[in-house]
Amino acid sequence: MPLPITFDQIADVYDAQRAHPAEVSTAIGQAIVDQAGSGARVLEIGIGSGRIALPVAAAGATVIGIDISAGMLHVAHRRAEETGTPLHLVQADAQYLPFATATFDAVLAVHVLHLLPNWRAGLAEMVRVTRPGGVIIQGVDWRDPASCVGLLRGQLRQTVMDLLPGARPPGAGAAVSQHLAKLGAPVVEEGIVAARWHRTLSPAEVIAGMAARSDAETWALSDEVLQTAIERVQGWAAQQWPDLNERQEVEHRFLLTVSRVSTAPANDQRGGR
Repeated sequence: MPLPITFDQIADVYDAQRAHPAEVSTAIGQAIVDQAGSGARVLEIGIGSGRIALPVAAAGATVIGIDISAGMLHVAHRRAEETGTPLHLVQADAQYLPFATATFDAVLAVHVLHLLPNWRAGLAEMVRVTRPGGVIIQGVDWRDPASCVGLLRGQLRQTVMDLLPGARPPGAGAAVSQHLAKLGAPVVEEGIVAARWHRTLSPAEVIAGMAARSDAETWALSDEVLQTAIERVQGWAAQQWPDLNERQEVEHRFLLTVSRVSTAPANDQRGGR
């Protein structure tokens, strides 16, 4: 079964794991507005801390954000006030959106669909509230899987599954695009590189971040499981790199997948709810 995550508990540290450099945030916001249209009315599903919504609003869109976590919404509200960027925030479940049909020019989802208990219902709602001809934009942070970050995160994931038989990280995978097509919103472009940047990190720094719960893979773990997992990952890492403190370059990208909502209504818009 998927591991549960309570975002109220990690709201204040979320950006420690997901934050982008300022110039990258600007590029991402502009790339999303380029897809949605200048002045577009954009709904973000699972707005979280506002790390994506704020640069989208700054690039000229009107952004409405929903999140089921009051803690996350509090952080987004605080950041919007600090930056003077307007955001319209609503506490709501992405599987039951409190908006009329065909309300938005674009709906944005970043690292959230795989967390929904019924992601098909979430997709159906996203399609429902998007106007005909509008777009659904999925965003994802990509890190080179062959880098120390990618390798260590993969090892942590496998270690957790070994420690907790039957548990698995939540996920929807490629089935999302297939289901969107059934709902009348086929993918029109994917793998759009909104931004590309590099960071230097050592394996020791990556492991320390995991131990401090700055990595998303750790958020649902108990202290006992996390400690055991970190010990095993550290032992594995010591066999891979002679010096765990040696810094390595890691390539990052932010990728977009864009689907366009058909002008004709699709069947089964509620996604089996």
